[in-house]
Amino acid sequence: MYTMNDLQTLSSERFRHLCRTTHESFEELVAKIQDDKNFQNSSQNKQCNPAIQLAVALSRLGSNGNGATLGKIGMLFGIRHGDIVFFTKRVIQILMKLKHKVIVWPTIEKQREMSQAMQAEGFPGCIGFIDGSLIPLSQHPPNDGEAYFYQKKR
Repeated sequence: MYTMNDLQTLSSERFRHLCRTTHESFEELVAKIQDDKNFQNSSQNKQCNPAIQLAVALSRLGSNGNGATLGKIGMLFGIRHGDIVFFTKRVIQILMKLKHKVIVWPTIEKQREMSQAMQAEGFPGCIGFIDGSLIPLSQHPPNDGEAYFYQKKR
């Protein structure tokens, strides 16, 4: 069962495996979302720490197959199935409010800068990539379609 102290003391590798991000990125995200009104309540029951709720949601969203079951996540964090679902929904709602502030297409200048850095690492013509499952698209998107590429060149 993971507590806040456990999360903070996990090795970088184990933390990334559990939450699908670095300690630093996780802390930045917690700082952005922890004061959201959805983490506040007026009942006598104290709400779970926003960082734990985020860790639960990221762990669930970053898992698949048997690793994504409510039972597995529940055992990892010592929480009920309903809480897992509620935490995940709450975190998604809060993140959706932030999407226009944190998810932006890079400027042309930033694309050039990123492309140069990626080329130095052996990825010419690339401005970035995302770790995760690849879903083939039947056609490229109308906006910035030429920027969509993955290893199978579909």
